[in-house]
Amino acid sequence: MGLVSPLNTYKLTLQYKGTSYLGFQVQPIGETIQGELNKALKILSKSENVKSIGSGRTDSGVHAFAQVVRIEIPVDIPEDSLIRAINSHLPHDIRITAASRCTNDFHPIFSAKSKEYNYVFSTEQSISPFAHDLVTLFPFKLDIERMKDGCKLFCGEHDFINFQCTGTEVETTVRQIYSCELIHYQSEGHWGHMLNDYYVFHVVGSGFLKQMVRLMMGALWSLGRGKITLEDLEKSLMTPNTIPLTKRLGATAPPQGLYLKEVHYSGI
Repeated sequence: MGLVSPLNTYKLTLQYKGTSYLGFQVQPIGETIQGELNKALKILSKSENVKSIGSGRTDSGVHAFAQVVRIEIPVDIPEDSLIRAINSHLPHDIRITAASRCTNDFHPIFSAKSKEYNYVFSTEQSISPFAHDLVTLFPFKLDIERMKDGCKLFCGEHDFINFQCTGTEVETTVRQIYSCELIHYQSEGHWGHMLNDYYVFHVVGSGFLKQMVRLMMGALWSLGRGKITLEDLEKSLMTPNTIPLTKRLGATAPPQGLYLKEVHYSGI
């Protein structure tokens, strides 16, 4: 038997357009971000002995500006060369933007202090075809000031049992939201060249449940359309006696508007 090369550990930052993928995490069937990354690592290292773990799942169709992944590969390679080598084997809609060496003590999930998400939507009657997979079109009249008041209610520590997709086991549904705001842009910002008028729902928290941000966005849309009240939203978050609702406050917002913006490891 030949000698087994030692595994070298790196922290990677990934950007990806999630439109063509069934989320980040490897699935039994279908293409995923992690699956494509693992393929590239195996080609690069000429070995099946590769490992990767991300800072969390992103759902099918969801994007990321800065997903963090720890990898272990039987190759010792400078960081800049590693970025170029991995990218050369990845599809065009996935890119490594940064790499650094790390130890096994670094865990992308448990070492994280907070996560930051953006949800981008427009209330125009139509949007640029270039924005179709990147922004959610929600062509309804909204009370934006009331929605901003709703954002304030999300801040703090609450039981978000009414803002999760069932089927994923978690120890607790209590989460801390550090900041939550709704920002209006007009022909400016990241999407200004494609959209005349759009909004970014920006939220930073200690962690998020499955589809939590999309359900928060859906509830805010219902609030903005007058389908629920601020009192309804406040009651849905009452800790420690939160009662699961028989009916959600709003629909689950579509995936294409959601972005994992950043994962923070040294403060909020």
